[in-house]
Amino acid sequence: MQIIKCFEDIESLQDNKIIGGENITFNNSEIRFSGKGNILFCEKDVKLNGSQLKFFGDGCVVFLSSNSHCYYLDVSVYKNSVFYMGKNNYINGAIHAVLSEQKNIIIGNGNLFSFGVWLRTADPHLVYSTQTKKRINPSKSVFIGDHVWIGQGAMLLKGTRISSGSIVGAMAVSSGKKIPSNTSWAGNPAKQIGEGVFWSRESVHMWDDEETAAHEEFSSDKYVYKYTENEHIAFEGIDKALSGKTPEEKLEYLKGLRKNRNKNRFSENFQPVKKGFFGKR
Repeated sequence: MQIIKCFEDIESLQDNKIIGGENITFNNSEIRFSGKGNILFCEKDVKLNGSQLKFFGDGCVVFLSSNSHCYYLDVSVYKNSVFYMGKNNYINGAIHAVLSEQKNIIIGNGNLFSFGVWLRTADPHLVYSTQTKKRINPSKSVFIGDHVWIGQGAMLLKGTRISSGSIVGAMAVSSGKKIPSNTSWAGNPAKQIGEGVFWSRESVHMWDDEETAAHEEFSSDKYVYKYTENEHIAFEGIDKALSGKTPEEKLEYLKGLRKNRNKNRFSENFQPVKKGFFGKR
């Protein structure tokens, strides 16, 4: 095992790569490699705070985009998997992520993560049908679009796909849910409780009456997302593009994804639920 705790340690790294290591700020953080052919790619302004990035097996890629906020990460990535975080995601407490069975976690830009959020691509133990004896719990990738708010203690499990502009409430558990843009979900299992909603980053903790009154309305539709064919990037298309590629090929694809600035790239309608507490039709 190779352990990296500061920029100087990178010089001793063998069989693995840290690209952009000079851009990393280490604060009580470490990177562990147990394998070879793994790549950690960091853009400028990557600040690791109380973080652990653990590479198990070979051929993994972790891509950390520029961020005006600190990264609080506890990530375990196993053989041939990809963990990608877009730019300027705000993380209140450590994101715990486990990437298994060659599946991926892809996270867009400008998201808000509360405390104690978990992301997992596998169960991870095997479940079989008593009748057919065939496995019925395959691992699946997890996708989060742009400007998504994930509440405290939420668990996003295998196959979860969250489109841009949505909200997942505190303690919600999502497994395989396809969450449309600008909807609100809560509960265990997570269910849609609202549609036609969006959220803004301002925090109300210290507000007085005047500040509350000043925010009764929002003046633009910057956080309203709509499926647009010529901008859309299908989540399953990302999985397909990464499958069977070398770590270097995966990295080049992720660089292209990072450069895509289309607002509605991760906007999806899926099958909207008509009932809800907000935005009734």
